[in-house]
Amino acid sequence: MKVEGIFPRTLRALARGRGRWAFGLLPVGLFALWGGWFTLAPTTVYERSVQARLELHREVYAIDSPVEGRVVKTQLELHRSVHAGEVLVELSREHEERQVAEAEAVLQGLGPQLEAARAQLEAEQSALVEQKGQGVAGVQEARARLSEAETVSRRAQEEATSTERLWKRGVVSEMEWGRARAELERTLAAEQASRAALASARLGGTVQSTERRTRLAALRGEIARLEADESVARASVARLREELERRIIRAPADGVLGETSSVRVGAQLREGDPIATVVAGGSVRIVAQFIPASSLGRVRAGQRARMRLEGFSWTEFGMLKATVVAVASEVRDGLVRVELSLDELPLGIPLEHGLPGMVDIEVDRATPSQLVLRTLGREARRGGAPEGREPKS
Repeated sequence: MKVEGIFPRTLRALARGRGRWAFGLLPVGLFALWGGWFTLAPTTVYERSVQARLELHREVYAIDSPVEGRVVKTQLELHRSVHAGEVLVELSREHEERQVAEAEAVLQGLGPQLEAARAQLEAEQSALVEQKGQGVAGVQEARARLSEAETVSRRAQEEATSTERLWKRGVVSEMEWGRARAELERTLAAEQASRAALASARLGGTVQSTERRTRLAALRGEIARLEADESVARASVARLREELERRIIRAPADGVLGETSSVRVGAQLREGDPIATVVAGGSVRIVAQFIPASSLGRVRAGQRARMRLEGFSWTEFGMLKATVVAVASEVRDGLVRVELSLDELPLGIPLEHGLPGMVDIEVDRATPSQLVLRTLGREARRGGAPEGREPKS
């Protein structure tokens, strides 16, 4: 006997009961999965900015005409890339070139004069040393002759005295006495001459030394004057070359010509006339504004962030990856300024100053249950605060 035939209604009822039991377990499983996610799964917490934009830090150099002159060459083209030191405009400089040539000629002429004066000074110094030696030798020789003459004079004096005694005694004749006196006078005259020669040798050496020292002093003065003239001429050449260089207007830095004036060849420029501006390249940063209550103490340097740019779909272009580099310590206009460095720029997004967007900064990681509890706690504190006052965080 088949059981299905005996109890068909009973079997159909049991089948219907098993289906309801299976469908009853499905919500329980889904709730368990949601509960596990709600209490255990960590989630990144982002703090969103009120506003944000890209800022391109660039230096702008204004170029003005440093001198007055006529334009003879120009390479000014709007938005053209230039390098530091590149010639942009040349002014006429024929007059300045002539002045430089004249000053250089004067400077070159002073060189040989200075060399000749120095050589003459060296020769005079050598001659002075040699003259001193000769003067000393001449004085010594004159002194030796004087000494010899004095010796001869003393001997003649002794002989004259002895002859005079003998003449008075009548031993020698008057002629002998006369010859002795004549010899004495001759030796005295020779001694006097030797003495005068010694004085002359001394005086002559002094006079010659004085004259040579005078020439040396004059030469030193001439050399000093020439050296001063050379210094003035060299400074004049440097100044004129600088004036000449100022008539060549160069780019002050690498960058792009952001603005140019209508400077044409043949135009007359006045000193201070604007010529162009060079916009130098710089780093790209993100500047974002946050609400103080939610950012102070939570947003810190080193945190990772992302930025969505307005006008560029993040599903197509992606997001900009960034890192917090600085957080303002003071509130301005009711907001906190945060600067972020750009770590990666998706392809297709131009680096343009002022592109707006929104920034999300990773400030925490927490489970959904923790986030709910925090929200309830904040709402409770707000509800318990006196009317018109915010609770202290």
